[in-house]
Amino acid sequence: MIAKILRNYWATGKMGLKVGLQYRFSFLVTMLTTPLALFMYFFLWKSIYSVTGQEIIQGFTFSTLIEYYVLSMIVGFFTWCDVDKWISQDVRHGRIISAFVAPMSILSQNLAFEVGINALAIILEMIPVFLIGFVLFGLHAAPLFNFIMFFVSVALAFLLAFFISFNVGLSSFWLKKIDGLRRIRRTLIYFLSGGLIPLSFFPGWVQDVSHFLPFEYIRSVPIKIYLADYSALAILGQIGIQVAWIVLLYLLSIAIYKRAFKQFTGAGV
Repeated sequence: MIAKILRNYWATGKMGLKVGLQYRFSFLVTMLTTPLALFMYFFLWKSIYSVTGQEIIQGFTFSTLIEYYVLSMIVGFFTWCDVDKWISQDVRHGRIISAFVAPMSILSQNLAFEVGINALAIILEMIPVFLIGFVLFGLHAAPLFNFIMFFVSVALAFLLAFFISFNVGLSSFWLKKIDGLRRIRRTLIYFLSGGLIPLSFFPGWVQDVSHFLPFEYIRSVPIKIYLADYSALAILGQIGIQVAWIVLLYLLSIAIYKRAFKQFTGAGV
């Protein structure tokens, strides 16, 4: 039974990998533009630190802030998720019917598919950025415990991003198009996860609110684990919060999916 489940996951993951291979040009463009973006951040913040004459801004030295942006892009490769787009397209074109009769649940199908796509991004995009970060931007090696927990946290961050995107995708069972919702989802995750700038640069009330939302656990928390901003005990606490959010969003996904399935079959399909 377990072997069959694993074979199904493997087969679906390979489908995602094949789809990713169809976007080779996109991966190549990203490999070229990412270093350019890092250089842009480097010179922008170098000017800001120079003009202000400060060595520390919102808790970041210049070198630490550049490390933050390197890590932010690395985490972004891991946590990029477009499952809402795939679900929306399947519902709109009627392909979702085949998903209902597949040996795997729709949730499992999409999860394996996204893992397959992200595997290619990790190989082609993440590793070069890591090397560029070490060679050109002074990224330092984290302590072993932090390094391990960083990847544990990033894996959990991917699941968080997946379930958020999955829930948005399920809304397509009621709505004709969800392009607007998808843009809102991407914007919220990018800003409130610390993708544009670290959360410490936001007003205090935004930081306080963000602690009660899942977004900062998608990018900011893994980065701070790598940069050793947390004690060992605090790291375990942050990992625990990530797991709690995953469980909550998983249960929400199951509840929404059941209603979506009734909505779909109730329409006479």
